[in-house]
Amino acid sequence: MKTKSPFKDNKELQKIIGKFLSKHGATFIQNAKRTSAFFEIAVYNDLVKFYENTGYDVRPENLVGNPKAFVYALSTNAKPTGCSYFTASRRYQNGDVWQFEIRHNLRLQSAHDSDVYLTPDYAVVDAGSIESTTLPYYYNGKADYYFVKSRAVRTFAETKHYNPSPELVLNFVGLINEIMPGCLNGTAPTRRPRHCAPALFVSGVGSAHVQKINWSLSDRYEMNVFLGLFAYPSQLYSSANQINVNKIGT
Repeated sequence: MKTKSPFKDNKELQKIIGKFLSKHGATFIQNAKRTSAFFEIAVYNDLVKFYENTGYDVRPENLVGNPKAFVYALSTNAKPTGCSYFTASRRYQNGDVWQFEIRHNLRLQSAHDSDVYLTPDYAVVDAGSIESTTLPYYYNGKADYYFVKSRAVRTFAETKHYNPSPELVLNFVGLINEIMPGCLNGTAPTRRPRHCAPALFVSGVGSAHVQKINWSLSDRYEMNVFLGLFAYPSQLYSSANQINVNKIGT
Protein backbone atom coordinates (compact mmCIF):
# COMPACT_ATOMS: atom_id res chain seq x y z
CA MET A 1 0.00 0.00 0.00
CA LYS A 2 1.41 3.38 -1.02
CA THR A 3 1.74 5.84 1.83
CA LYS A 4 1.10 9.54 1.41
CA SER A 5 4.18 11.65 0.74
CA PRO A 6 5.26 13.99 3.56
CA PHE A 7 5.67 16.73 0.95
CA LYS A 8 2.51 18.76 0.39
CA ASP A 9 1.28 19.66 -3.07
CA ASN A 10 1.38 23.20 -4.40
CA LYS A 11 -2.37 23.78 -4.27
CA GLU A 12 -2.50 23.02 -0.57
CA LEU A 13 0.39 25.36 0.11
CA GLN A 14 -1.23 28.10 -1.98
CA LYS A 15 -4.39 27.86 0.13
CA ILE A 16 -2.39 28.16 3.35
CA ILE A 17 -0.50 31.20 2.03
CA GLY A 18 -3.66 32.86 0.72
CA LYS A 19 -5.50 32.37 4.01
CA PHE A 20 -2.63 33.89 5.98
CA LEU A 21 -2.41 36.99 3.78
CA SER A 22 -6.18 37.46 3.71
CA LYS A 23 -6.13 37.72 7.50
CA HIS A 24 -3.77 40.68 7.12
CA GLY A 25 -5.69 42.42 4.34
CA ALA A 26 -3.48 41.30 1.47
CA THR A 27 -3.77 38.93 -1.49
CA PHE A 28 -1.43 36.35 -2.99
CA ILE A 29 -0.91 36.63 -6.74
CA GLN A 30 2.51 35.12 -7.38
CA ASN A 31 2.87 31.82 -9.17
CA ALA A 32 5.75 29.44 -8.62
CA LYS A 33 6.29 26.09 -10.30
CA ARG A 34 8.41 24.53 -7.58
CA THR A 35 6.97 23.23 -4.33
CA SER A 36 10.16 24.41 -2.63
CA ALA A 37 9.25 28.02 -3.49
CA PHE A 38 5.79 27.69 -1.93
CA PHE A 39 7.36 26.03 1.11
CA GLU A 40 9.80 28.93 1.44
CA ILE A 41 6.89 31.39 1.36
CA ALA A 42 4.88 29.38 3.89
CA VAL A 43 7.78 29.33 6.34
CA TYR A 44 8.25 33.08 5.96
CA ASN A 45 4.64 33.38 7.08
CA ASP A 46 5.37 31.06 10.02
CA LEU A 47 8.12 33.44 11.13
CA VAL A 48 5.62 36.31 11.06
CA LYS A 49 3.22 34.19 13.12
CA PHE A 50 5.92 33.65 15.73
CA TYR A 51 6.23 37.39 16.28
CA GLU A 52 2.46 37.84 16.19
CA ASN A 53 1.96 35.13 18.81
CA THR A 54 4.69 36.41 21.14
CA GLY A 55 3.38 39.91 21.72
CA TYR A 56 4.38 41.85 18.60
CA ASP A 57 2.05 43.82 16.35
CA VAL A 58 2.67 42.70 12.77
CA ARG A 59 1.69 44.58 9.63
CA PRO A 60 2.31 44.03 5.90
CA GLU A 61 4.16 46.83 4.12
CA ASN A 62 4.85 47.85 0.53
CA LEU A 63 1.81 46.07 -0.91
CA VAL A 64 1.29 46.37 -4.66
CA GLY A 65 -1.77 47.09 -6.83
CA ASN A 66 -5.47 46.95 -6.09
CA PRO A 67 -6.49 44.66 -4.47
CA LYS A 68 -3.37 44.96 -2.38
CA ALA A 69 -1.00 42.10 -3.17
CA PHE A 70 1.91 40.89 -1.07
CA VAL A 71 4.98 40.38 -3.27
CA TYR A 72 7.44 37.86 -1.85
CA ALA A 73 11.14 38.11 -2.74
CA LEU A 74 11.49 34.84 -4.63
CA SER A 75 15.06 35.53 -5.78
CA THR A 76 18.28 36.37 -3.97
CA ASN A 77 18.64 39.25 -6.44
CA ALA A 78 15.19 40.70 -5.71
CA LYS A 79 15.29 44.41 -4.94
CA PRO A 80 13.90 45.20 -1.47
CA THR A 81 12.19 48.29 -2.89
CA GLY A 82 10.05 46.10 -5.13
CA CYS A 83 9.07 43.52 -2.53
CA SER A 84 6.64 43.42 0.34
CA TYR A 85 7.55 42.65 3.93
CA PHE A 86 6.11 42.62 7.45
CA THR A 87 6.99 44.97 10.27
CA ALA A 88 6.93 43.66 13.82
CA SER A 89 6.64 46.23 16.60
CA ARG A 90 6.34 45.96 20.35
CA ARG A 91 5.75 48.52 23.10
CA TYR A 92 6.89 47.86 26.65
CA GLN A 93 5.40 49.26 29.87
CA ASN A 94 8.35 51.61 30.37
CA GLY A 95 7.57 53.26 27.02
CA ASP A 96 10.25 51.54 24.94
CA VAL A 97 9.12 50.77 21.41
CA TRP A 98 10.98 48.33 19.17
CA GLN A 99 10.28 47.88 15.47
CA PHE A 100 11.79 45.40 13.07
CA GLU A 101 11.36 44.32 9.47
CA ILE A 102 10.83 40.65 8.64
CA ARG A 103 12.44 40.30 5.23
CA HIS A 104 12.68 37.61 2.58
CA ASN A 105 15.94 37.04 0.63
CA LEU A 106 17.83 40.05 1.96
CA ARG A 107 21.63 40.40 1.84
CA LEU A 108 23.36 40.57 5.21
CA GLN A 109 26.87 41.75 5.89
CA SER A 110 29.23 39.25 7.49
CA ALA A 111 29.99 39.78 11.16
CA HIS A 112 33.67 39.13 10.40
CA ASP A 113 34.36 40.89 7.09
CA SER A 114 32.48 43.98 5.85
CA ASP A 115 33.19 42.99 2.23
CA VAL A 116 31.44 39.63 2.55
CA TYR A 117 27.66 39.32 2.14
CA LEU A 118 25.26 36.41 2.55
CA THR A 119 21.59 36.02 1.65
CA PRO A 120 19.70 33.72 4.02
CA ASP A 121 16.08 32.99 3.16
CA TYR A 122 14.77 35.22 5.97
CA ALA A 123 16.14 38.01 8.10
CA VAL A 124 14.77 40.12 10.93
CA VAL A 125 16.50 43.50 10.90
CA ASP A 126 16.14 46.91 12.49
CA ALA A 127 13.47 49.03 10.79
CA GLY A 128 14.90 51.28 8.09
CA SER A 129 18.33 49.61 8.17
CA ILE A 130 18.59 48.63 4.50
CA GLU A 131 21.39 50.45 2.71
CA SER A 132 22.63 50.46 -0.87
CA THR A 133 26.00 50.83 -2.51
CA THR A 134 27.62 50.04 -5.85
CA LEU A 135 30.20 47.34 -6.33
CA PRO A 136 32.42 46.92 -9.40
CA TYR A 137 31.64 43.21 -9.66
CA TYR A 138 27.86 43.70 -9.39
CA TYR A 139 26.50 44.69 -12.81
CA ASN A 140 29.74 46.64 -13.39
CA GLY A 141 28.81 49.06 -10.63
CA LYS A 142 25.73 50.27 -12.52
CA ALA A 143 23.08 48.78 -10.21
CA ASP A 144 22.34 49.36 -6.54
CA TYR A 145 23.55 46.64 -4.22
CA TYR A 146 21.18 46.43 -1.26
CA PHE A 147 22.26 45.03 2.10
CA VAL A 148 21.99 45.36 5.88
CA LYS A 149 25.01 45.90 8.11
CA SER A 150 25.80 43.19 10.61
CA ARG A 151 24.98 45.32 13.64
CA ALA A 152 21.36 45.75 12.49
CA VAL A 153 20.66 42.00 12.15
CA ARG A 154 18.51 40.56 14.94
CA THR A 155 18.03 36.99 13.66
CA PHE A 156 17.78 34.99 10.44
CA ALA A 157 16.61 31.64 9.12
CA GLU A 158 16.97 29.18 6.25
CA THR A 159 14.66 26.61 4.64
CA LYS A 160 15.42 23.35 2.86
CA HIS A 161 12.82 21.30 1.04
CA TYR A 162 14.00 17.70 1.32
CA ASN A 163 14.92 15.03 3.82
CA PRO A 164 17.89 16.33 5.83
CA SER A 165 21.32 14.77 6.06
CA PRO A 166 23.67 15.17 9.05
CA GLU A 167 25.85 17.44 6.89
CA LEU A 168 22.96 19.80 6.14
CA VAL A 169 22.23 20.37 9.81
CA LEU A 170 25.89 20.72 10.77
CA ASN A 171 26.61 23.15 7.91
CA PHE A 172 24.01 25.56 9.30
CA VAL A 173 26.37 26.19 12.20
CA GLY A 174 28.84 27.70 9.72
CA LEU A 175 26.22 30.15 8.48
CA ILE A 176 25.46 31.21 12.05
CA ASN A 177 29.17 31.75 12.65
CA GLU A 178 29.36 34.13 9.70
CA ILE A 179 26.22 36.14 10.46
CA MET A 180 25.63 35.92 14.23
CA PRO A 181 28.67 34.31 15.90
CA GLY A 182 27.45 35.41 19.33
CA CYS A 183 24.88 32.62 19.17
CA LEU A 184 27.74 30.13 19.18
CA ASN A 185 30.26 31.68 21.56
CA GLY A 186 27.95 32.63 24.43
CA THR A 187 27.62 36.35 23.65
CA ALA A 188 24.12 36.32 22.12
CA PRO A 189 21.83 39.20 23.21
CA THR A 190 20.32 38.75 26.67
CA ARG A 191 18.35 42.01 26.88
CA ARG A 192 15.01 42.91 25.36
CA PRO A 193 13.48 42.44 22.95
CA ARG A 194 13.11 38.72 22.39
CA HIS A 195 13.69 37.03 19.04
CA CYS A 196 13.71 33.49 17.75
CA ALA A 197 17.32 32.28 17.64
CA PRO A 198 18.71 31.56 14.13
CA ALA A 199 16.71 28.71 12.67
CA LEU A 200 16.85 26.06 9.98
CA PHE A 201 13.49 24.81 8.70
CA VAL A 202 13.39 21.47 6.89
CA SER A 203 10.35 19.89 5.24
CA GLY A 204 11.56 16.30 5.73
CA VAL A 205 11.82 14.52 9.06
CA GLY A 206 15.25 12.93 8.66
CA SER A 207 16.78 9.96 10.42
CA ALA A 208 17.13 9.29 14.12
CA HIS A 209 20.79 10.29 13.81
CA VAL A 210 19.85 13.66 12.30
CA GLN A 211 17.45 14.25 15.19
CA LYS A 212 20.21 13.41 17.68
CA ILE A 213 22.50 15.98 16.00
CA ASN A 214 19.65 18.50 16.17
CA TRP A 215 19.22 18.00 19.92
CA SER A 216 22.96 18.22 20.51
CA LEU A 217 23.38 21.48 18.60
CA SER A 218 20.30 23.05 20.18
CA ASP A 219 21.68 22.26 23.64
CA ARG A 220 25.11 23.72 22.84
CA TYR A 221 24.15 26.83 20.88
CA GLU A 222 21.48 29.49 20.55
CA MET A 223 19.94 28.01 17.42
CA ASN A 224 16.96 26.00 16.22
CA VAL A 225 16.50 23.19 13.72
CA PHE A 226 12.87 22.42 12.93
CA LEU A 227 12.52 19.06 11.18
CA GLY A 228 9.42 17.65 9.51
CA LEU A 229 7.66 20.97 8.89
CA PHE A 230 5.10 19.39 6.57
CA ALA A 231 4.14 16.80 9.19
CA TYR A 232 4.38 19.24 12.11
CA PRO A 233 3.84 22.73 10.65
CA SER A 234 3.37 24.90 13.75
CA GLN A 235 6.59 24.10 15.62
CA LEU A 236 7.88 27.67 15.60
CA TYR A 237 4.77 29.63 16.52
CA SER A 238 2.49 27.35 18.56
CA SER A 239 2.23 28.33 22.22
CA ALA A 240 2.51 24.70 23.29
CA ASN A 241 5.93 24.31 21.66
CA GLN A 242 7.56 27.55 22.86
CA ILE A 243 9.40 25.65 25.58
CA ASN A 244 11.32 23.88 22.79
CA VAL A 245 12.16 27.03 20.79
CA ASN A 246 15.52 28.62 21.54
CA LYS A 247 15.28 32.39 21.80
CA ILE A 248 17.71 35.28 22.19
CA GLY A 249 17.01 38.41 24.17
CA THR A 250 14.35 38.53 26.87
